[in-house]
Amino acid sequence: MRRIVFCITCRHSVDDREGPDGLTGGETLARHMEALLAERRRRDIVVDRQACLWSCLRHCNVFLQDSDRYSYLAGGFAPARENAEAILAWFDLHGASESGEVPFKAWPQAMRGHFIARFPPVKS
Repeated sequence: MRRIVFCITCRHSVDDREGPDGLTGGETLARHMEALLAERRRRDIVVDRQACLWSCLRHCNVFLQDSDRYSYLAGGFAPARENAEAILAWFDLHGASESGEVPFKAWPQAMRGHFIARFPPVKS
């Protein structure tokens, strides 16, 4: 299973918990991703929400989870559509690789500097 989990308690910005629309940054970013996937008629990725991913020093945290490949925690995103696009572009490269390792040179520019941790797949 491949899913993107958004921390919905993440701040909108360093100064504000919520944006002008009353939504947290994490919720705003999740909604951008859902709109993007709907526009592209993608049903291969699940969007989930989680209250606090415990990486609060970098708001707008996203867990890129894959049951068969490495999973990643990334954060420090502005809650903007272009970041949702970069996250999806990187996750597509991840899904095309056997192990979930994406060469740095292939990363979208907007993903550089945002990764926090890598998690091995669960082995049965």
